[in-house]
Formats: sequence, C-alpha cells, structure tokens
Amino acid sequence: MSVLQAALIALFYAFARSAFNAGLGGSVLAQPLVAGTIAGALLGDPIRGAQIGGALNLGTLALSQLRVQVGPDVALIGYVGVSLMLLSGLRPDAPETAALFGALVVFGIVLNFARGLFNTVVAHWADYFADQGNISAVALLNVVPTQLWVVLTSFLPALFILLFDAPTIAGIAASIPAWVQLAMDWSRHLLAALGIAMSLRWVMQGSSIAYFLLGWLSAPPLGLTQATLLGGSIAIIHAFLARRRADVNTEMLVADVLPSDQAEGDLAGPRLSPVELQSSFVLWMFFHNAGVNFERFQNMGFAAALAPAAKQLCETASERVTLLRRSLTLFNSEWSFGASLVGAIIALEERRANGEVINDAELVGAKTSLMASLDTIGNTVMLSAVGSLLIAAGAAWADRGSLFGPFMFAVVQSALVLAVGFISFQLGYAQTRRFGDWARANNWLRPALFGAMRLGAFALGALVVALAPITLPGDGLIQIGAAQLPLQTRVLDAILPGGLPLFATLTMWGLLRSHRASPVGLMGGCLIVATAGAIIARALGWV
Repeated sequence: MSVLQAALIALFYAFARSAFNAGLGGSVLAQPLVAGTIAGALLGDPIRGAQIGGALNLGTLALSQLRVQVGPDVALIGYVGVSLMLLSGLRPDAPETAALFGALVVFGIVLNFARGLFNTVVAHWADYFADQGNISAVALLNVVPTQLWVVLTSFLPALFILLFDAPTIAGIAASIPAWVQLAMDWSRHLLAALGIAMSLRWVMQGSSIAYFLLGWLSAPPLGLTQATLLGGSIAIIHAFLARRRADVNTEMLVADVLPSDQAEGDLAGPRLSPVELQSSFVLWMFFHNAGVNFERFQNMGFAAALAPAAKQLCETASERVTLLRRSLTLFNSEWSFGASLVGAIIALEERRANGEVINDAELVGAKTSLMASLDTIGNTVMLSAVGSLLIAAGAAWADRGSLFGPFMFAVVQSALVLAVGFISFQLGYAQTRRFGDWARANNWLRPALFGAMRLGAFALGALVVALAPITLPGDGLIQIGAAQLPLQTRVLDAILPGGLPLFATLTMWGLLRSHRASPVGLMGGCLIVATAGAIIARALGWV
C-alpha cells in the first residue's frame, strides 16, 4: 500500500466519522459494506472489498447504534480492517482475522474515549458562553473544535495503522493494560451520571422525586421503552387528576412556581419563519453528533439546532441565557426520529416566547421524556430492521460479484434516513403547535406540561440504569485466607441492586443543588475517582 492510498483511505474514514456527511455517517458511510467497497476501490479491488465488508457488516450492525461511541469503532473496522485484510489475503473466518479485529477493537475504544472526553470538556466551554447568552459561540463550539479533534483522532491514527502490518498493530493493542480500559469505562459512566444529575437540577421537584425513583426501579426488568410507557401511563393519570383538582385550585399544577408566574399569557410575540425552521433542521441533520460527549451526549448539537429559532425568539440577554442553559441539558436520540423532538421543542419555545406560561422545568422534562424511546425506535427501525435487510441484500449482490449491492444500500438507506429526518422534524413542529392550540382551548396545556415534567424525571431515573452501569470488576472479590467475599453480589446487590450508579447520581445532584460543587469540578472529580478506582482494582487483582 502506498502512502497516498493509505492517506485517501484514512481521509474517507475521517469523513465518515465527521459531522459533514448530512447525518449519513453511522447509518451509511461507516457501514463495512460501503467502507469496504470504497477501500477496495482505492486498492484496486472494489468487488473483493465489498465482499469482505458485507461479510463483516451484519455482525457489526449493532455497534452502529451506540450514540456515544464507547466500544469498537465500526468505521475503523470497515475502512482500516478491510484494507488490511485485502493486503494480507486474510479471510473473514481466519484466526488471524480475529486477532486483527481484536486489535482494532482496542484502538477503537481508545480513540472513541479520546473523542468523547475532549467533547465533554468542550461542552463545559459551551456552558461558559451560554451564561453570557452568546448563541453563535455555542453553535460554533459544537462544530469547530470538535471536528478539528475528529481529524486528529481519525485521520492520523488510521494512517498510522494502515502503514504497519497486522502483527505490529496487534502487539501495540495488547500493550494497553486492562486497568486503563476499566478507568475509561468508569470515567464515561460517572460522567453520564453527572449529566443526569445536571438535568435533575431542573426537574427534581415535588412528586418528580418519586417519578425518578420509579424510573430507576422499573428500567432493569422492563427496559427503556416499556419503562417509559409505564411512566407515561402514570403521568397521564396524574395529569388527569391534576386537571380535575386545578378546577378548584388553579395554582397546584406547577410545583415550586410562584402564582404570579402561572398567569395566562396573551400569545402575542415573535413567530418563526420557514427559513428559520429549515435552518434548524439542517443544523440538526449535519451537526447532531458533532459534539457528542460522555456527559450530556448530543446536548451541544441540540442547542446548536435551536440557534436560528433562539435568535428570533429571544429579545433580551436573560432570555438567551435561560434558553441556552436548558438546551444544553442531556439529550440523546437517534437523529432521524429524534428530529421530531427537536421540532416539538422549537414549537414549545415559540409558544413560550409568544406569552404562554411554560417554565424551564417543563421544557427540560418534555425534551427528556421521549428521547430514550425515540432513540430505541429509531435504531430499531433504521438500523436493526431496514438497515439489516438492505445490508443483507447488498452483501448478497456483492457475493455475486456485483457492485450494485453496495450502491443500492447507500442510495436507498441515505434516502430513507434523510426523508424520515425531514418528515419527523416537520411533524414534530406542526403537531406540537396544533396540540398546543387545542390544549390551551380545552384547558389541557397546563396538565400536559405537568405530566411531561414528571415523565422527564422518570426517564432520567431509567437512564441511570442504561447510561451509568457502574459495577465492581470481577464481582469485587475479596479473599482473606480461604474465605472469599464477592462485594458486588453478596454485599452491594444484596443491599440495593444497582445502587452504585444511583448513589453516584444523587450525590452529584445534591452537590450541584446545594452549590457545594460546580459541574466542572465534578467532571474533574469523576475522572480522578475513575482513575484511582481502576488503580485500586488492579492492586486488589480485580483486573
């Protein structure tokens, strides 16, 4: 392989990982069927590249559903792995192939950690500009530093790997100790717990505390989608009861809000034009994952998507500050289905700017309440169902020696993803506006927002289980003489199963609420605790 060929393959890999591919990176360009075809074409054998990529693709499809890339890098496997297999003549089922991909898995974990951690720091930089009400700076931070870092952590490592042989790459990967990987795992789990705690500052009030705990309890046996349905059912019943009681006491629907803040608005204010709405969609389509991080995931992409609307709706600096602050809370969803939620929140922000009484907690709760379910549905439909069928068909065509298969997959999958994203955004905005008008006319807007805030707290409780699964490695086995005591199963889980992530989240929420610690300080504390814990685990022989 020449240096030019290696550089071109590394460049395509970096493009697949960047934010400039119109939201098609994870669903199309990173898939080994497409990546293998491109790599094969650059190496002079596109058919063989497509065949190898197709053989690998169905096995790696589930990895594409990871919002914050925490494990094997699918694009790295596709572009770099297929290239090395082509040059060495390895078959997908050969033992040497397993060793090669084991090395690429380790490299992917390290590179993804570097990207996620860097973006976590940038997210706090965005908080600084949000406190100044600087909408443009927040939007630019989502793109400029994050994409420069993508180039450094994609193009250069891929070029380095491509210029060495497979045994050398495997040897380098094997030199990374297990305790370092444990430190990276604990770091991202603790940072996710911090992101949840930061959202809890907005919604954790009144009965929302009970909803949060119910979400945490129901997620392990039910899963995120069914748990959200359960929480939604409870919230709807609660909203019905609240609406009936509100006929007697109109001030009971919003906890911790002064009665004067609940007066009805006159709905006279700025309106968004089609240009601003389309600008928001384009920003979401391209840059939803640009600043994805371990703490609040797609929060910078979400805030950047609201920038055109925010500039039109916010007339004062204080309004810009509050909008940016609540927009920078945790957000995590598959982008095409999640676009409906972006459109819905823009519609709610428009109603608030026009005089409707919608407080910050309700907006954060509405955003949080449905994102996990939309993420699951979007990944299931776009990748697990449609994507699997298209990849299987494309791989079958490639096995027959035809490039029609990879081309068909790329075109059809791209069209579906973009169409679903556009339609979802339009429906989210239009239907939320329509529902808002109906709900206001029928005295349902206040109860609906009341329920949405509590469902948001429920979803955050469920996300503690999904995003911060902190456990002791090796069951935390303590051995004294002939006696053995697994701390995780015999002690911690016996007292409160899954208690470690809950304890970490509530501890950080308490510190944030009492102003005893800043988010930046807690971020540093998470990294220190994770590193120190991994070192201790190594000393105790757990890793």
